[in-house]
Amino acid sequence: MYDGWSLVSHYNDSAQEHLAVRNGIGIIDVSHRGRLRLTGTERAEYLHRIVSNEVTQLPSGSGNYAMILTNRGKIIADMDVIVAEDYIDLITNAVTKEVLYQNLDKYLIADDVEITDITAETGIILISGTNSELFIKELLEADVGNLEEYQSIDGKIAGLSVKCVCGLETGEIGFQLHVNSTSELSDLWRILMTERRDFEVIPVGLKALNSLRIEAGIPRFGNELDDSIIPLEAELEKAIDFEKGCYIGQEIIARMKYRGHTNRLLRGIEIDSEDLPNEKTAIYSGEKQIGYVTSAVKSPTLNKVIALGYVRTAFTEHGSEVKIKTENGWVNATVSSLPFY
Repeated sequence: MYDGWSLVSHYNDSAQEHLAVRNGIGIIDVSHRGRLRLTGTERAEYLHRIVSNEVTQLPSGSGNYAMILTNRGKIIADMDVIVAEDYIDLITNAVTKEVLYQNLDKYLIADDVEITDITAETGIILISGTNSELFIKELLEADVGNLEEYQSIDGKIAGLSVKCVCGLETGEIGFQLHVNSTSELSDLWRILMTERRDFEVIPVGLKALNSLRIEAGIPRFGNELDDSIIPLEAELEKAIDFEKGCYIGQEIIARMKYRGHTNRLLRGIEIDSEDLPNEKTAIYSGEKQIGYVTSAVKSPTLNKVIALGYVRTAFTEHGSEVKIKTENGWVNATVSSLPFY
């Protein structure tokens, strides 16, 4: 269970599912992600003044990554912004959907905007892997090779209407296929699994998706991101438009960008042990605690234990030697630049 959703951890061996994405194609049901739809004539202007990134200049078929911040610049929720002709969809982590909705609603005063939670009646299947572009091109009969991250096109797969959104959330090229109902979601999954066997499509669970995103150095809300973190600490400048006008938390972000520095940064940690450290496990240099672990996994690609974590800026250089205090004692570790893969 995950925030009320019954989810598939793995279909078979999670390491093999992981490697299927690295070497071919994996499909992953990510319909548990929260989806809010904004309609109304002032939706773009309204969202633009609240979130950290540009919205008003995004044409239909484009998008970006953005955040809602506190007035101290801390992360309340992050989201993919997907712009269509007559609506804007916000795709967020399941655990942040409600707080995102509440914050959007709080700032909605006299704007011609309606916010609708479309999570329960729609669905998303992620197709990711080295061969996914060829697979999607054949399915949609459209060239998706020029799509950049967050850009989308509408099309049909075996008569089903889908929105295809480019996404890079595993370290490989990937595409989200959005459908308008749960029945279409089931039909699409069946089509993907049965009608294109030449591509050896493998179903992938969320355990492998997690190991893929850790190898790719992608932070996730609830692990690397929460309301104690400023986006620049996670090196998520892609979520910030430094040229736009005022938004919530802008002053803190601008001050840190142009006048100050971060005290800590998100880094990778290569661990000399087979034991996985727990979340919040302390990272030390000598006798001094200099950070903590946020996520850890045995990497199928690298065949070693790796982690993400925050490290004080003075110790973030690639190759810096550190130690981690685990339940079984001290283990040696090395700071790594991201991504691992």
